[in-house]
Formats: sequence, structure tokens, C-alpha cells
Amino acid sequence: MAEPVISYDKELPGIQDRLPWLEPVSYLVKDETVSTGWREDTSGRRPSPLLLVPKIREEVDAWRSNGYQGASGITKRLFEYWFQEDHEVPNFKVPFRYHFCQREAIETLAWLVEIAKQRDTEDLIQNYHTFHKDTLTDNSLSFQTTPDGKRQIHRNAFGTQDLPPENLHRFAFKMATGSGKTWVMAMTIVWSFFHRRLVPDSNLSANFLIVAPNVIVYQRLEKDFANNQIFHELPLIPPELKQVFSQKVILRGESTEPAPFGNLFLTNIHQLYEFREQEWTPSNAVEALLGKPASGIASSGQPSMLERIKLLNDLVIINDEAHHVHDEDLAWSKSLLSINQALSDGVSLWLDFSATPKDQNGIFFPWTVCDYPLAQAVEDRIVKAPIIVDLDSPEKPTHEPTKVTKDDVVEKYGHWLRSATERWKEHYQSYNVLGVRPVLFILAKKNAYADAIGEALYSNHEYGFKESEVLVIHTDNNTGEVRKGDVEKARQAARDIDKDTSKIKVIVSVMMLREGWDVRNVSVVLGLRPFTAKAEILPEQVIGRGLRLMSQISPDHLQTLEVLGTPKLLDFLREQLETKGVSVTVTKTSPPRPVIISPTQERAEYDINIPITKRDLVHNLRDLSDLDITSLDPIFQQEDLDERYRINLRMEFATTETEVHQANITMDNNISIKELLSSITQKVAKKTGLSGQFYELYPTVQNYVRERCFGRTINLNDQNTSSHLSRSELQEAISNYLASQIGKLTVERRRIEFENPDYHLSATKPFSWRRDLPPFEANKTVFNFVATYNPFERRFAEFLDQADDVLRFAALGTTEQGGSGAAFRVNYLKPSGAIGLYHPDWVVVQDTGEGELNWIIETKGRVWEGTEQKDVAMRDWCRKVSAATGNPWKYIRVNQNQFRPELNTLRSLIVDIIQNEMFAERDNRETTMSLEEILEARDEGRT
Repeated sequence: MAEPVISYDKELPGIQDRLPWLEPVSYLVKDETVSTGWREDTSGRRPSPLLLVPKIREEVDAWRSNGYQGASGITKRLFEYWFQEDHEVPNFKVPFRYHFCQREAIETLAWLVEIAKQRDTEDLIQNYHTFHKDTLTDNSLSFQTTPDGKRQIHRNAFGTQDLPPENLHRFAFKMATGSGKTWVMAMTIVWSFFHRRLVPDSNLSANFLIVAPNVIVYQRLEKDFANNQIFHELPLIPPELKQVFSQKVILRGESTEPAPFGNLFLTNIHQLYEFREQEWTPSNAVEALLGKPASGIASSGQPSMLERIKLLNDLVIINDEAHHVHDEDLAWSKSLLSINQALSDGVSLWLDFSATPKDQNGIFFPWTVCDYPLAQAVEDRIVKAPIIVDLDSPEKPTHEPTKVTKDDVVEKYGHWLRSATERWKEHYQSYNVLGVRPVLFILAKKNAYADAIGEALYSNHEYGFKESEVLVIHTDNNTGEVRKGDVEKARQAARDIDKDTSKIKVIVSVMMLREGWDVRNVSVVLGLRPFTAKAEILPEQVIGRGLRLMSQISPDHLQTLEVLGTPKLLDFLREQLETKGVSVTVTKTSPPRPVIISPTQERAEYDINIPITKRDLVHNLRDLSDLDITSLDPIFQQEDLDERYRINLRMEFATTETEVHQANITMDNNISIKELLSSITQKVAKKTGLSGQFYELYPTVQNYVRERCFGRTINLNDQNTSSHLSRSELQEAISNYLASQIGKLTVERRRIEFENPDYHLSATKPFSWRRDLPPFEANKTVFNFVATYNPFERRFAEFLDQADDVLRFAALGTTEQGGSGAAFRVNYLKPSGAIGLYHPDWVVVQDTGEGELNWIIETKGRVWEGTEQKDVAMRDWCRKVSAATGNPWKYIRVNQNQFRPELNTLRSLIVDIIQNEMFAERDNRETTMSLEEILEARDEGRT
């Protein structure tokens, strides 16, 4: 589990080795008998209480497990590219992976459209509703229609809710703040675009309207979608389809005409609302004859965005923060519904994305089909872990302040203001060395209170802030939105506060962290206003905008959000968050400072230069033509296909274990041989990392299965053959063997090229380190501490520091090594045939008596599959870099059972290891060969 940047005296609740790109199989539940207060429930993933999610989730899980059977070719290809191929993306941990919640969202949408073929909300509810067992009220549901034709659903437990018009393809996705809704929107655009273009009779669209609830959210989306930026930066479009993807982006305020095919409109809802159609009656006979004049024409004479959209044939509507558009009586909703009525083919999809897709009565939309709650996001560590800080001190008030005014608000809330600023200062010291500026956010009850608090922070030396470091934003008392006079100041802060150039350290407001305030650097929140259920303020609104991860922090480190405030606030937050299943840690003491590991100027003499090279292994499928099928081994016998695959069943009474019946079931299927071979090909592509080359691989797979797999040529159209090829274990065996052979044949090793030939370890960014094993303070390293993961590595670091012939060394076992995305890694060929990335453990510079020798050393407690392939790749890298630079590099692996810490030189350890490997049959004895001769003999395989 990742360690926190800020260390805590109590273990944070979490799920060991939880990986956010894998399907969750457990979740945390409250348990006071456990030290952290939380226990892992391994019965399955966190259940959802929403009406449609349980059954739909079960269907999508089965569909995924079955290889997306029945899906279109483009759907399968996109899912393969997104979720099976490895991608290197700048500024992301290698390899880049989409989160499972993002995968499940787009899979659910594709399943609803292509497999379930659900178009109408009422049908969707009737087919997939589930009553939540914890609701004691009568769960029955019914449908009704109002006199004006509005459809509704009535549930005794929740009341009456409006439904979308008939056959309006509307789905809602509940995704926690910070879980990456924008990426799912981009996936939806790519999927719908290519579906419309490549699938016959597709009822989707290549035209899109993204609607933001306010200008701040709009500007965030504009940053991603303007100029199709997000589609260039993320692995969204497979290489073979990049030339096909063409999309015209039209932003709010632009008068550009739409393209004939492929448009993306981006606006905030107010722009559509301002140009909505008004009621009109003709004033004379001519107007009655000609009809209503065009509305929404700007002074330039150009049609409004709404008018241009209504001229399209079809459209996909995507609502960001969709809880703002939830009532048909609202003008916003009316504008969007008018689009559906105006389009010749109607709206293809209406998709709502929100962390809280609820109506005005606080009830979730009944058309919500996907549920990724805040609790799951916290467990997946894709948002900050909330920490409730209830610091004990002699001056802590015993009760809530009463009769607070703007003149005494600072005095009456002084304890909490001092506590929050002290916690922020602790964060600032820890994060500042990582190049991050943490932000303190203070929620006040009134604008006047916010002014008083803001002034005190920079005028009172006790707090220590400058006026330029404190930002006070006023909000409207009725709407909660930013006041007009502060709008531009708020927009600029939202854009710039996370940048290195920002001076803002504190934000004070009444309720400014609303949708769009993606202030990732908020690490401490102080609440100085009443928060109760009656106030209808959700925990997500209090802390949601501060939960987003700081992008500059390595994923190796757990990020936290500390929340301070009055007792009622903390009690309310704790109760509400725990009710939602969010694992909350409460601390009453200031946690100790973390250890920050960094290179130091005083240790500059121990700096080491490691050339960073580009990847030199690629797959070249042109070599597939050289593959002689007859040279491959058969892995099954022809006799295996003489009969159809059968399963024998034996049935007996459970009580007496008396056999009552036996049955022999023939496994027939309706799957075509093409689908079966495609399934095997996809497995081969995934294992080799050649997911984008399906069509090049398919003929090879087909020829092998037909000509060689079973020892002789077989009839692929025979029913016996297809019944066996449908077996998962047989497909797995074929794909494993072919992947290994094809990977070896098609891999091409290019000449060495340098990405950064002069990279020095002194350029490594500082990083925090907290493990059960404290870091080791060594003498011969450029770093202030040596980061080690286990006792073996610790002992090896001590050995290197004491070895007479070691001049300098460093541990390479963190993702921060390599500075800005230039991590030291070497690619290698995995046993499966795929190309992997290897990050070794140590770099050492040795004094040989004749000069310096550079070593890359791997320490292994246990040898895993692929270790030998890494060894080969690392030795090859050393050989090539030595030849290219003129500086000698060598590689050695030190297994734990080979390590002899009592030796006093690195040479003696290496000689001992190699001598035992080369002369295993002889008695151990000191060799008369020099180290160079030993290494040369090892590398040439001589004995």
C-alpha cells in the first residue's frame, strides 16, 4: 500500500495491494474491534443501493468475462486498445492504465446500447430494477402519467419522480469527484463517433454537445476539449484509426458553422438558456404565412449555438455535473428537451455525469445505471484519504461559539483558525520539498465573516500570511454562486491556483468549492459554519473539491485531506461519511513529519551519471511472413477431436450421498469458428502486447490451429472441433504457446539511442518515504537517506557503504528516480512474448584498481518468472552503453541466499557469486582469475 506524504501515528484504513485498474473484490466496513476502526469485507465488491445498478452491474460483469460476446467489432477493438494494451503517456506512471470505474462506465453504456438495446427509461426500470433490502418501507413501484402527458415513477420509499420522454435514450452515471468523469466523456465521444461511422444502421451520432453548469466548469472542459486536446494527449484512438477521426470543435461564443460529419459543441447551460425559443404569435397575415422568424440571432446575424445544433440530424448530449439539470420545469432542462424535439432523428444519447445525480428532493435519478461511490474512490486511492483532525489542547473550547458577529468571529473561532494554520504549515514544509504548494481552504458562515477572517490572516502576525497569499471570494446568499464582482477573480484562481507560479496559500469563502473548483492542492479544510442534514449540505460538497489528487505527487504516495472544524461539523462529517462507507481516520495529535529523501549539495562528490536510453525493443510484424508453421510444435493430439467435448455429471441425494443419476452432456455451441479463432487471436495479441495488430495476427493463428496445433491438418468447420475450441483452457494453452513464439520471432532490437545521456542522480526530485523499516543514512550516496523496502535491501545498503572498493552508490527503487518522467528503465522480452519495462534496484561505482567500473545490481529475495529475461536485457544494455560511451558498465544479480555481508569488498562478493554459478561441481575456492576474466567468462558462458 502507498505510504502517505504526511505520516500519521495511526495506520490509515485501506485495502492492501488495491489496484485501481482492477475490479474491486472487497471493501471496508466499520469495525471498532480493529485498530484502524475498519475491517476488510472479502465477500465481494461494495454493493450499490441504487435501483438499477445491481442487476446491470451483474450483466456487464458477465459480458466482460465472456469477451464482450455480441458486441460490434469497433466496440471490441476500442475496449482492447483501452484496457488491454500498455501505453506510455507523458507525466503518468508507466504503464498508463484507465481506472476500473472508467472502464465499467463505458462498458455499461455499450452493453445497454448494443446488447440490452434499452431505449426507454420505463422499460429499463421494469427490466432491471432491484429493491434495496435495507429499505423497510414498502418498495413497490408503479408508473403514472400526469394530465399534461408527463411520465412519472412512484415508489413508496422515495416518492414520485419525473421520467424522461418516451424513447429518449437517457442514462446517468454516478461517479465520485476525482474519478475521471471527463475521460469517460472522451471515451464516449470516440466510441459513438466510430460506431456511427463503422457500424451499419448505427443509431448513435458523431455530433456531441457537452453542457457545463457554470463558467468555471466550462473553462475546465475547454482546457481538455478545445482543439481536441484530450484525444491527442491520452491513448483514446487506436493508431490505425487516427486518420479516420476528424472532429470540429465549436466553443461557446463562436459563430462557426458545423461540419457535415463530426462536431463537438461545448458550452455552459446558460448560453443555451439565453437563446431558448420564446412563445410567439403572428402579429399580421404575412407573419402567419411565413411562420416564426429565426430566434437567437446575434448582432452579427449569425445563428446562436442552439439554432445551429437544431439543424443537425442527430446528437449526443453529455451533461457534466448533471444534478443541475434534473427537473423538466427548469428552463435549462426545457432547452435540452427542445433540441430532442427539433432534431430529425432525435437525441441519440442523453448522458448525465455527476458524483450526486439527485433531483431537487435529494433522490437519485431512477435512470442511474452505474455507481462509483466516494467510498470506493477512497479505497482505490484515486482521491485523497479524508482525515478528521480533532486536536486536543488546553485552549480547546468545550462548546460551539454562540452569538458570533463579524467583529468577534476571529476571536471566537481562534482555536480552530490557529489549529488549521499550524496543520497547513506542517503540510507546507512537507509538500514544498516536493515542488507542491498546499492550500488551506476555510469555509465561513457569512461573507462578512469571510472578510474578517481573511483580514486577520494577513494582518495578525500570529498567522503569518501576506495579503497577496489570502484570497477571499464572496458568494450570493441565495444561490451560493460566486458574486458577479468576484467572478473574474474566482475564475483566475480556479485556473491558476495549482500552478507553481501561484502565490495563493489560503482561500476563504462561504461556499465556493462547488462544481468546477478543481483545486487539487487543497490539503487542509477548516469548516466554520453549521453543517447539518437540515441544511442539505452534503459531505461531498464540503470536502469534494479538496479530494482531487495533486498531479505532481507520485502514485507511490498516499495523499490525504485533513478536515478541521467545530465539534458539530466533525461529528456530522464523520457520521455522514461513515454512513456512505467512507473509511475515515480521526487523529487527535499532530502527526510526525515524514522523512524526505533528496540529493544534497554536501554529497555532490557521490553523484552518479546514468545514461537514460530510449526503448530499443519493438515488434515488427513483417517478420510474421518468416514464420514456418511446420516448425511449431503441436500441443494437442488429433484424437482429442474425435468426439465432441463432453461433461459427465453425477447426481446424488445430499443427505444420504446415494447416487440417483448419471448424465453425459455434449457441449454444443452456436459460436462460429471465426469467433473462436478471433477469441484466441485476441488472447495472443494481449499476451504479446500486439493488441493493435489483430488483423495481421489472425491468419497466423488460423493456420497454426488448422495445420499444426493437433499434429495434422484438421477441418475447422467440424462441430467436434468447434466444441473443443470453445473450451477456455484449450484457448489459453494455444494463446500462451503462440504468444511466446510470435513474440520471439517478431521482436526487433534497434540500435541504442540516448534520451538523456548525461542524466545525474542529483537531478532527482525530493520524495517522501515512510515504511516500517526506516531509511538508512549512508555515507557514499548523493542522497541524504537510502530508501529500502525490506531488511535484505537494508543489509545490502550497509554492505555497499562499508565495502572498501565501492566509491559511491544509490538505490533506484522508487518511481521518482529519473527526475521529470525520465526514469531509468530497460525494456525486455517477457516469457509471454510481450515487451516489458524493467526498473533495477541499485547503481554502484566500483574502484577496480585500474579505474572505475559502473554496476547495475538487482537484489532478489525470490526469483520470479521473467527474472532471467531481465538479466539478459540488462547485460545487453550494459554492453551497448559501454561501447557507446566508453565507460564500462556491468550487471549482476544478487540473490538473498548468495549474499555474504561479512565480505569486505564488492569484488569478493561478485567473484563468490559467479564462481559458485560457474564452478558448481567443484569445491569452492578462490579463483586465480581477475575480475575482468571472471566476468568475461560468465558473459561468454565458459566454464
